[in-house]
Amino acid sequence: MIEKIKEYLRLGRLFNAEILSLIFVLSYLLTAKLHTIQNDYRIIFTLFLAGIFAHVWGCYNNDRLDLTIDKNASYCIDKPLVSGKIKQRHARIIENTALLIFIFLVLYSSYISNSQTTSIFISPRIISTIFFLFCAISLAYLYNRFNKSNIFINITGQMYATFAVLIGMSIVTDYNIIVFLSAILIGLNGVYLNIIEADLKDIKGDIVNVPKSLGVRFIGEKAVNLFKFYILNETIKTISFLLVLLILFLEKVEIIFYFFAFGFYCINVVFRIFMFKNLSANREKMKRFIAVQELSSILFICTIYMIVNPLLIVVIPLFIVLWLSIWNMVLWNTFFRPQV
Repeated sequence: MIEKIKEYLRLGRLFNAEILSLIFVLSYLLTAKLHTIQNDYRIIFTLFLAGIFAHVWGCYNNDRLDLTIDKNASYCIDKPLVSGKIKQRHARIIENTALLIFIFLVLYSSYISNSQTTSIFISPRIISTIFFLFCAISLAYLYNRFNKSNIFINITGQMYATFAVLIGMSIVTDYNIIVFLSAILIGLNGVYLNIIEADLKDIKGDIVNVPKSLGVRFIGEKAVNLFKFYILNETIKTISFLLVLLILFLEKVEIIFYFFAFGFYCINVVFRIFMFKNLSANREKMKRFIAVQELSSILFICTIYMIVNPLLIVVIPLFIVLWLSIWNMVLWNTFFRPQV
């Protein structure tokens, strides 16, 4: 029974569900800070839960729609749907339930916030929340449905993270330029992580994806013809760096914040260089390079949230590492999970 429950949790990828939850919560906290609104801990808790259920829905939906392709990929043999440990109809029930709970929790958060400032049931904020919610769900579904056959969706689908930020913003206000730019930044980071991880992992299984379209190939385990792919990734990171500087300028932060941003960006550059020099078809060898690149990216992006609380630069990465480690131990009895 316990092992069966673990299979359902593995399918929902609970080991990294906290990332989406933090996007909702941090965007709410940032918007509240910018508008001098007192934080409501009910909203923070509800948004965090909403992120968990949104993540579960996305993962169940992704694995169900990718099932045909995953069956032909050797590294997917242990996935719950591929192995048959979880039936498709059961997965679909959980998938739809998670989606409905996610929608309810977001709308409930919006209702709590709206009722504190106005007696009008439908306000511009609630309309914004509904619109951003629709966009986030639609983009995530389109990505899951078409990312292996449509290069445009493969690239833009991860921008659902942009609308996740805007959902958190809309709990407080219908628009804020700083949070809007933060939303673009988070979306671009999602695109970057997708083409680094998912696309490279699926380079043989995908009908079309970014590295393949740019000529990346593997000779044995070694990746070759990386120049165009490297330039694309560095372009995304450069734009992200400029966005962070612009956001910090608009936040009117002290000079020390810029030093933090520049320092973490430089660290991320170093890790990216090592990652690209060691790109391999062997995902187990790649894990440590991708992990440190992801963590340094998180530290870099966290600089825009330091006006909420300077300690977030330490608390958020630590929380992510602890969450990941604990869930890996619960589900696989190891700090480094197998390929999923």
